[in-house]
Amino acid sequence: MKKKDGNEQNEERDWVEDTGAQRKTLYSNVILIESDDRMRINEIINRRPTMSNRIAGQEKWFVLDPWNGMMEVIFKEIDDGELEDYTYKKVEEIDVKTMGFSAALSAVSEMLTKGNMVLIITNLLKTDDTLNTAIMGWATSDEILNNDSTVLLFVANRYIFPTEVWPKLSIITPPKSTIAERSTQLAEQERKFAENPKQPIDELTDEEMGSLVMLTAGLNLDQIEAAAIESIQLKFKLDIDLIASIKRKRLGSDATVEIIQQPKFGFEAVGGYESLKERIKNDIIVPLKNPEMAEHFGIRPPRGIILYGPPGTGKTLLVKSMAKELDMSVLLFHIENVLGKYVGESEKSMRRVFDIADAMAPCILFVDEFDKFGKRSTTETTGSNVDKQIFSMLLEKLGDEDREWFFAAATNIIESIDPAMRRTGRIDSVAPIPYPDEAARKQIFEIHTKVKRKIPMADDIDSDEIAKKTYMWAGSDIEQLVIRTANYVMQDSIKKKDKKRLVKMEDFRKILDTFMIPVEENVKLQNQMKEHAKKFANDKRLLDVFEAEAQKVIAIGKTDKAMSMLKDRK
Repeated sequence: MKKKDGNEQNEERDWVEDTGAQRKTLYSNVILIESDDRMRINEIINRRPTMSNRIAGQEKWFVLDPWNGMMEVIFKEIDDGELEDYTYKKVEEIDVKTMGFSAALSAVSEMLTKGNMVLIITNLLKTDDTLNTAIMGWATSDEILNNDSTVLLFVANRYIFPTEVWPKLSIITPPKSTIAERSTQLAEQERKFAENPKQPIDELTDEEMGSLVMLTAGLNLDQIEAAAIESIQLKFKLDIDLIASIKRKRLGSDATVEIIQQPKFGFEAVGGYESLKERIKNDIIVPLKNPEMAEHFGIRPPRGIILYGPPGTGKTLLVKSMAKELDMSVLLFHIENVLGKYVGESEKSMRRVFDIADAMAPCILFVDEFDKFGKRSTTETTGSNVDKQIFSMLLEKLGDEDREWFFAAATNIIESIDPAMRRTGRIDSVAPIPYPDEAARKQIFEIHTKVKRKIPMADDIDSDEIAKKTYMWAGSDIEQLVIRTANYVMQDSIKKKDKKRLVKMEDFRKILDTFMIPVEENVKLQNQMKEHAKKFANDKRLLDVFEAEAQKVIAIGKTDKAMSMLKDRK
């Protein structure tokens, strides 16, 4: 467990035990629990002995809901070792609909000072001065403290309250859902429907269930139950694609990040760079996929990687492919998405990014154009407190030993990134990526015509010739060559009403001549990168990989055959 801001705690183990511990510390009479999941409320009620300082039966529990009023929790005695059963009984004296929520708060305040009780407040969508004042009063009340009474605020996040209220509260952040909880919840829903002879369902294999458990990371237990029921009712099974779609609707509307659910292709969609892919597999993927073996050998989980190289060399593709290999989702965000116009707005958005990443862990948090975060010296000279705060927040989070998500970043300008961001402990590897060599360009061409797209091509296609004629092209340039050529042939097919028209080598040759690739500038950029790699790469093995790859690109380009082709192109 890590403490933050004096009283704030970030849940890493049993959140109910931590809530009970917070109650016993007497720091505050009010504990804010960052969850609007009704199953978390049920869990804390079911585990009442963990929360209580009193003998069972001596402490009363109530739930206050602005929409449904005040209810007392009536516990039923059952056999030892079982969770307590309970029902709700409406408190007639506090009728929220009749008296209004403000009056109800006054009545509740009186109850808290007269007897030992736990009050759960839920379904708060917003606050006002009356509620904020009541909470501040409860948090510091000696009468409530002497009665050993506690208020539990279940809210989606602390931001519905003014920041000045936070220091008066104890704050607990339960996990959205753990792997074990998701596995149990999904299996339970499948079992319930499988037992119904009138509605048989297709049960998942163990491997499919494992994938679904990872896919539903970031959803709370209530949302998982609802998604599972909807899927079974519509598809008669736990349909992975449908549940992924439901998850996107639940989480994908957040403006700060783009959620990319388990990308479709792994390293098979990354042309070339075999040595780099092998290095990433060994240093990152193997430890993350084998945590027990890594722990046995004293290897901590990999923390992050910075990929840098010229535009279009596949840095983003490589991160997405890593996610596929790891069976993880990718959270993509740009710094523009978190910068706000008003004081505190940027910090709030940045914290929201971290909250989503923490909720969806294990996942990959990916920052494109990482150089835009700049250096501490740059932010200080600009005088932008927002920039400095965002920088500091990211720096602190990357150094947080308890974070469970992997960080990946891409940049074209490695020298603009602060050394503190690049140090080991925050980032494991700084990996330079050169332009693809001839063999890689051939693979990239074939991937974009046969794997990622199924282009109807004639038998005369010569991928070796394409690879030679695309010297110093980036992977994105080769992809664009395929797209332009396919579009050209499609238009010709429509014009001639020939649906059987195939893409021929002469089509690629014709479209090749339309490209204006600055080969000489790219060679200079590659040489500059070589010097930067020597300065900024933090792993000699990755530096050796880069230099070998870069040398192949330049060496092949200097052959008489390749240079003559370039002259012919001009």
